[in-house]
Amino acid sequence: MNLRQYLKGSLFVELLVVCALIALFLPFLVTALARMQERQLLAQTYQDQHIIKNAIRSHIKAQWARLLPASCRIDERLFLTIESGDVPPARLAAREVSKGSDWLKGVDYGLCRRSIMLDDNPIETTMDCHWKAGDKASFSSCESYYDGQVLNVTTRKSVIDFGVDVALGQSGIIESQDAFYWYVSTGKEGVNALWRTPEESGNSLELWNGIERIAVYPLLDSSGNGLVDTLETRHGEFSLTSIKGLWVEYQYQLSDCKMSGKTAFQQEYHSMRDEVWRYLSPCQGVGNQIIVL
Repeated sequence: MNLRQYLKGSLFVELLVVCALIALFLPFLVTALARMQERQLLAQTYQDQHIIKNAIRSHIKAQWARLLPASCRIDERLFLTIESGDVPPARLAAREVSKGSDWLKGVDYGLCRRSIMLDDNPIETTMDCHWKAGDKASFSSCESYYDGQVLNVTTRKSVIDFGVDVALGQSGIIESQDAFYWYVSTGKEGVNALWRTPEESGNSLELWNGIERIAVYPLLDSSGNGLVDTLETRHGEFSLTSIKGLWVEYQYQLSDCKMSGKTAFQQEYHSMRDEVWRYLSPCQGVGNQIIVL
């Protein structure tokens, strides 16, 4: 009887010891698991940020890689305009252009492009393009550059008139011309986004939601030796004859940030115009790139 009572008492003491150990170590275990989960979320957020950043880089390059025509001799009358959102153009008067960003006006040359021999004018081509009657097109070779207009488009062919017959017999490149304004404005989800609006008429298109600001700097060949020697920080019009590329800076945010509501790290980025961009990492980030034209 005494042995049985002793065993019961011993088991009860051991149980109390186990409960005491659990009560002692459980908070440490819970804290360790919470920290491990937070580190995993942080790692996943940075991975998402890396993916988004690369996607933005590819998208911006796709938008602006064709801002120069294919001609060996670029017309001196062609310009690229880079301005501050503080002075938006009349075309964007109905839009809320971000004052902390740049806007760019340029022509997308060659979204539709093909090498041809110009035997007739007007010329009939089977190019399957996005253009419609009235749109602009160009023919360029190493000797010359000619503006044209699309006269007629069917499912089988397009008819384009270049106005003069001087280029007849030349081989070169025929390409579409689509002029746009690119800028940052409030997107459909209530945050800033990169937009594109046709220069003359047509609907605006939201290109990338979450781009909060953007800055664009032309890389210029001021000496005419074919090499970049100036990164221009001022705004204005720049002749396409001297532009060799663009330096682009942008700030973005993740739409579905896994660290939202968690500890954020405030960071600073100093732009080429000596402006300080403040952002909260890892849910926000800054990127920059060179686009060769």
